Amino acid sequence: MERTRRFMNLPFGYHIFSGTVIRLMLIIYAEIHDKYLDVQYTDVDYKVFTDAARHVLRGNSPYKRHTYRYSPLIAYLLVPNIVIGKNFGKILFSVFDVLIAVAVKRLVENQLHWRDRRSKIPVYCSLFWLYNPLSIIISTRGNADSVPCFFITLSILFLQTNVVSGLFKYCLSGTLLGISIHLRLYPLAFSFPMYLSLGQYTIDRSTTVLEGFISLLPNRKQLMLTLSCVSSLLILTCGMYVLYGYEFLFETYIYHLFRKDTRHNFSVLFYYSYLTMDQLTIDIVKVISQILECLLLFAISLTFGCDSKTLPFALFCESVVLVAFNSVMTSQYFIWFLSLLPLVVHNLRMVPAKAFLLTVIWVSTQGAWLFYAYLLEFKCREVFILIWLKGILFFCANIFVLGQLVKSFNIDYGFGEQINIHKNK
Repeated sequence: MERTRRFMNLPFGYHIFSGTVIRLMLIIYAEIHDKYLDVQYTDVDYKVFTDAARHVLRGNSPYKRHTYRYSPLIAYLLVPNIVIGKNFGKILFSVFDVLIAVAVKRLVENQLHWRDRRSKIPVYCSLFWLYNPLSIIISTRGNADSVPCFFITLSILFLQTNVVSGLFKYCLSGTLLGISIHLRLYPLAFSFPMYLSLGQYTIDRSTTVLEGFISLLPNRKQLMLTLSCVSSLLILTCGMYVLYGYEFLFETYIYHLFRKDTRHNFSVLFYYSYLTMDQLTIDIVKVISQILECLLLFAISLTFGCDSKTLPFALFCESVVLVAFNSVMTSQYFIWFLSLLPLVVHNLRMVPAKAFLLTVIWVSTQGAWLFYAYLLEFKCREVFILIWLKGILFFCANIFVLGQLVKSFNIDYGFGEQINIHKNK
């Protein structure tokens, strides 16, 4: 225990170096793993990215690569995979991964107005991400989700700190949020609580609908955030549309709205999607699920999004809901909320034993699903119903764990240290 404490108290620069080395070693290890083992370490999407980058380099559309359903920006970023070496993208994604840890440290420092500047809470929160096995594995496998996660974290950083002063910081925050939405649609849900966090509200049970609506009208900060977000999103999206036309819109956005993935899918709707995969009619089950999801997101925004101090927790809760209710859920989606958890982990008032138990519940239910998925994928066993049942169990685990985290959330806790929260809008 003492050795662990000494390790955690090492200079932050040492941890950044150590985290980078771990990721580089896993990238090297992947070469050996992929050569000799059936279950590949490298994400299949990484090969898709590389092929799309090859098309871009030749002056063609990245969508000539079948199953490439991302923004062309990802293909552009991975052009060096063809020119320099095939592991460039993994290194790049790992760099974004490490930069998230740096941004987390700065954000937590801003969240807490220290009387004791020697406190290690911001560093501990940062290490929570830097040494997270799942975040390390996902980025070194060649998954690109660390890129939008970085832009989201950076957007929150500019929104809630004075790294840049004046209204310009809201412009930067909105611009980065717009970029993240262009790369992945899910940050669109974050725009509402981020907008709310910049306002002042006196809404209670006696407030009329008209008064509530008027209170939501934008002030200068909210207007700057909104306009910059919409502008950056439109510029990027329209620019890609000019280059690649409707094919870009369909493959990057529209496809995901109607996507049915019957493989590699943790979703509670997995088996239902498998049984209805050839139906083209309106999917009423999915519509009902999305309505419930939107209601939850709206309630979370109003509960935690109206105060800048609780905004990070609002975004974390929303990301958990977005993942849990999605009709498609893969391991890479978990970093949507794991990248935000370090911003609020110091506010979770629970004993270590309970935190460990919740981790075991989440990991074990995920592991149970993976076991049957392995039987299906590599042993050709017909275990669809068992996978579906494990998906239901995993969904329940996600909701249960989220509920426990909401119950334990205490903005003044700070790992038990006496703190004074600094409100900065």
